[in-house]
Order: sequence, then C-alpha cells, then structure tokens
Amino acid sequence: MKSLLSYVEQRIDALRTPIEDEIEANAAGEVLDIENHGAYAIVRKHPPDPDDDGVNTEITSLYHVRREPQFDGTESLHWAYLGDVHNNAQTRCETCGRTLDDDVDTCPHCGSDDVDHSDTEE
Repeated sequence: MKSLLSYVEQRIDALRTPIEDEIEANAAGEVLDIENHGAYAIVRKHPPDPDDDGVNTEITSLYHVRREPQFDGTESLHWAYLGDVHNNAQTRCETCGRTLDDDVDTCPHCGSDDVDHSDTEE
C-alpha cells in the first residue's frame, strides 16, 4: 500500500507545473533566485517599485513559498515574507539595473558592458 501511495504522489508531482515556473509566472517584481526544497521554495527577489512600473533594486526580499490547496480543488502559491537581505556584495548592470553573477563582464539581459562590481548595501 505504501508503494502505491508513493507512486501516486510521484505521478501527481510529475504532472504539476514545477514550482519554479509558477513562481516566475506569478511573482510581482524581479525574481533573483529560487531554491527549491521540494515541499517549499526560498525566493530572493526585488519587489515592485511603488513609484513606477519597474522594480525596486534597492531592496532584496526573502520569501518562503509553498503550494496551498484551495476549497475548489486547485492550488495557489502561498508567499510568506521572511525579511530583507542586507549588506550583499552584488554585481549590477549600470544600464538596465539587473543583478548579475559576479564573474560577468557583459550583461546578458541588455548586452551592456557597463557592469558595476562594487559592494552595495541592500
């Protein structure tokens, strides 16, 4: 019986949209990193900028995200705010403002080579 239950759970998980894809599709702001831990994910992202249509690159927030069943049988993502991340060394594109890997000299998003490798406080 346990093996049957395990098989059914694996099949259900295989048919689901990966949580990373759901997070990317539904997140407000810019998702920087997703750590998938199976039953939940830890998400680092820049929130939307309240003053315009972009994102607030001055803040990096951390969230615990999990799937939550609804009464109608569907699932939605439940976002729990964990706090803001501070004092991170970051590489940022000076043209488009996106966060980059530390070893990048050219922005893969906009093609600019105006990349700032300095430490910033968030």
